[in-house]
Amino acid sequence: MDHPPPPFPNLQKLAEGDSPPQGPKFTPDWSTVHPEQKWHILWHQKRFTLWALYSAIGGVMFGFDFGLAGTLTALPAFQRVYGKPYASQSSGYLVPANYQSGWAGISMGGLIVGVLLGGQLLERLGRRHSLAMGAGLTGIGVGIQLGSVEWKLFLGGRGVAGRLPIGFGLALTEFPVWIGENARDELRGLYLCLINGSIVLGQSALAWCAKGTSAIEGVWSYRALIVLQFVFVVILVGGYPFYPESPHYLLSKDQTAKATKALTQIHGSGDPSLIDAELSRISANVRSSKEVQASAAQKGPLLLQCFRGTNLKRTAIAILPVAAQQLIGAPFVLGYVTYFLELIGITEYFIVSTVLYAVMLLANISAFFFIETAGRRPLIVYGTVILTLLLILMGIVGYISMSAAKWAVVVLIFLWSIVFQLTLGAIGFAIGSEISSLPLRASTQSIVGVTQGFMGWLVGFISPYLINPDAGNLGAKVGFVFAGFGVPLCVAFWFLIPETKGLGFDDMDYLFARKVPCRRFSEEIRQRRAAEVPATLDKEKGGRTGEAQPVVQVEV
Repeated sequence: MDHPPPPFPNLQKLAEGDSPPQGPKFTPDWSTVHPEQKWHILWHQKRFTLWALYSAIGGVMFGFDFGLAGTLTALPAFQRVYGKPYASQSSGYLVPANYQSGWAGISMGGLIVGVLLGGQLLERLGRRHSLAMGAGLTGIGVGIQLGSVEWKLFLGGRGVAGRLPIGFGLALTEFPVWIGENARDELRGLYLCLINGSIVLGQSALAWCAKGTSAIEGVWSYRALIVLQFVFVVILVGGYPFYPESPHYLLSKDQTAKATKALTQIHGSGDPSLIDAELSRISANVRSSKEVQASAAQKGPLLLQCFRGTNLKRTAIAILPVAAQQLIGAPFVLGYVTYFLELIGITEYFIVSTVLYAVMLLANISAFFFIETAGRRPLIVYGTVILTLLLILMGIVGYISMSAAKWAVVVLIFLWSIVFQLTLGAIGFAIGSEISSLPLRASTQSIVGVTQGFMGWLVGFISPYLINPDAGNLGAKVGFVFAGFGVPLCVAFWFLIPETKGLGFDDMDYLFARKVPCRRFSEEIRQRRAAEVPATLDKEKGGRTGEAQPVVQVEV
């Protein structure tokens, strides 16, 4: 009698002492997960990587826009058009704090609306159409900004381009959903790092372009930066006819033939076994999702299920890191650093900010590898501790009146930015996309986006009042404000952030259903897998299969 193939053939080979195959020529058994072969699998996922990069353009567009208002505020021509006379400024003008807060507030408020509507459109229109719609609406908002000569009209343009009603919020929501649905477990964390990486790339591009346009005389020193946003819109709209719809979405609509075609677009036709394995894997996820969704539908809307039972803890874990990104100072450093450097007396503030963003980009690229080696939990927990200490040091330096103190502040901003991009900045989005159960991923991602938008609105709204000369004028002492949020975040992370490296969605369902403490996730899953190997070997030899694992009822 023929025996079915073992569920963990790779573990069996390793248990028998065989060395895993090496080199790019290695072709994995796509029907199983190979965490030890992640870099070789990445070599075989080149086409998937290209589509992931295309989808990430929405993040680049968001990053460029995120720092736009703060960067424009540092340009003398912009200050003269939108500001008021202020003798102590080199240009003779100052953009009032309430103007800046209004621009930041409507952008992040629009993000909340865009994410909420975007989550619904992703399910109704699909991932592909939603991304194109968001790009088109963003183009309309950019056009309004370009034509404005008064701060309220500019405010309206920020509202449309800044995610009202869909815009960038839809682009940001689409990317992690597309990746989370279709990336293999071995590389899911690496691809999800592209979310923050794309945002940092957009911020870096803004700094480099601003350095160039700052040499232009007149209004085109800032209008050129607004026009450049059309580049992202053109790329997204131009690639729309070729962008494959999410196979997970198509299978959820029972469109198997279209899903197979989409998988061929994503992975190519060179390895049919990969297409078959991915179709089988994603189909299993869709079936599981539908079964749980059918059960959950009897208990009310899926959005409410995110706050019930064990899902409440999963939702809290998903939103905590993105909230922490904002509370620990990301909107201030990433959105207002150029303007802040000007305020504290750094003459070559555009050059310094350009170098800063280049360093942050390199740090973020490094995080792509650390997330799959060091893991999620150590990077977030210990990274947040270091960030908090650096903010405390910055606040202390703010009380020193020596001329060298301003350069000490610059050094601390550089150190903070490097640590942020290596840890919390890169990993925060990945945790949010990984931790939710499959049926609730889209709903959870909407909640994550709303949390990010609200916290970004809060910090972005108060930042001008903290640093502007016509308001708080705190200077480097602003570090104490953000350090005050950092301390409780460090405590919360220690107890709530799990290690999800190499875990499948079934693993996480198992761990949460058994109410395993987040600090013990890695230990518990090692014990579970160690018990599965001898059981599998016994089954192959015709012996006892070992004690069966208890059936876990996943709560949704």
